Amino acid sequence: MLDLSFPWLIGPIPIAMTVWASYGLYRAVVTRDGVTGASVVSVLGLVAFMAALTAQVVKPVINQTLSLMLAQFLGTGACFLLVKLLWSVQKTKPEPSLRRPDVKVFRGMGICLSFLIVVDGLFFLFPDVGKCEHFKGYMADKCAGQEFAIGIHDLPIVIYVGVLMGVPALAGLILGIWALVRKAVLPNVDEPSAKNSAGG
Repeated sequence: MLDLSFPWLIGPIPIAMTVWASYGLYRAVVTRDGVTGASVVSVLGLVAFMAALTAQVVKPVINQTLSLMLAQFLGTGACFLLVKLLWSVQKTKPEPSLRRPDVKVFRGMGICLSFLIVVDGLFFLFPDVGKCEHFKGYMADKCAGQEFAIGIHDLPIVIYVGVLMGVPALAGLILGIWALVRKAVLPNVDEPSAKNSAGG
């Protein structure tokens, strides 16, 4: 059961941002703009809220680092579903690119994996960073204000940052793996279009 006493589990600033993100997503669906920069930002805002809420539910049960990783995976799954929804309602869909994976795909996957390891590793190595119990005087009051505005300071604000930075990296890694799997399963994916263009 959620505790509604102060500081809130999810503060008013994240709630306001989530309302804004929900409206941006709704507008992209209704106007059939589909996948745009604004709608992708809205998806990330909505995913961050869902991830923070998920982390609050599982926090008493599992380790904080596992909470972050679970939130990243759930956030990435939700991100893919929401982008699929936006893609399905888009008025004009560009042709999907079926080019073969090259060195850039491997480099991008390496960057995404390294970024995830750094983000989750820092969270694992420094789990107490940002907790208000370490501060005294003015800094303790400032930290309490952040708790009121954002939520309980020791977990949600870090979960927000970890998810907002981790979900795009995890999504990029999954897309890279998908490109490699597609290449392995469909090795001649580019040939039919080449034959059609050559044969008229």
